[in-house]
Amino acid sequence: MKYIKYLFYTLLTVVIFCAGFYKFWFLRQPARHTPHDNHLFVSPANGKIVSITTWNKDYLAITKEKYGLISVWAKDVDTAGYMISIQMDPTHVHFQRSPVDALIISHRHVSGSFNNALGSDNPYGIRFENEHNEILIQTADSIRYKIIQIAGFMARRIEDYVQPGQQLKQGDVIGLIKLGSQVTVILPHNVKVDVKLGETVIDGETTLGEITTP
Repeated sequence: MKYIKYLFYTLLTVVIFCAGFYKFWFLRQPARHTPHDNHLFVSPANGKIVSITTWNKDYLAITKEKYGLISVWAKDVDTAGYMISIQMDPTHVHFQRSPVDALIISHRHVSGSFNNALGSDNPYGIRFENEHNEILIQTADSIRYKIIQIAGFMARRIEDYVQPGQQLKQGDVIGLIKLGSQVTVILPHNVKVDVKLGETVIDGETTLGEITTP
C-alpha cells in the first residue's frame, strides 16, 4: 500500500511538472524589441536558418516536376526572389510574428504527413510533403510575402490567428506551431537578404532582409 501511494505521488509530480513545463516553457511568449521599420523584413520565427535559395520563373519551371510546391508557394508573391527556411526545435519560441506592417490577403491549411524535419534530404531543408499553413500578406506598397508554417514529427498542430482583410503591425503574433518544426518565407526580388546559413534568428527582432525600392 505504501509503495502504491509512493508511485501515485511520483506519477502525479511528473504529470504536474510536464504540464507546467509545457505551459511556461513551450508556450512562452517573451517580449520582443521589434524595430517598427517597414524597410526591414524581420524574422517571423525563432530558430536556425537551414536554407537560403534564390528563385525565378525559369528556375521554378525546371524544378517543378520534383519540387512543385515551390512554384505553387511563389506564384502569388513575385516572378523572382528568395526562399528562406527556419528550423525550430523544442528550445525555441513557437509563436510566429508578422515581419512587416501588412494586410492579410489569404491563409490556406494543407493536410499532409508529419515526418521529421531533420530528415529532409533536399537542398531546401523542407519537408514538402508535411502538413502546412500558408499565410499571404501584402504591404501598403502592394509588395507581397508568404509565410509557411510547416508541421513536423512532434509538431502536429499548427494554429494561425489571422483572417483575410486583417491589418497587422510588424511584430504582431500571427500563429503558433506547437513543439516547433519549420517556418519558410517567400520573399520578392526587392529584398536584400542579410542573414546567413546556420544563423539563429529571433522572431520579431532579427532582420532577414532590407526591403529596397521595387
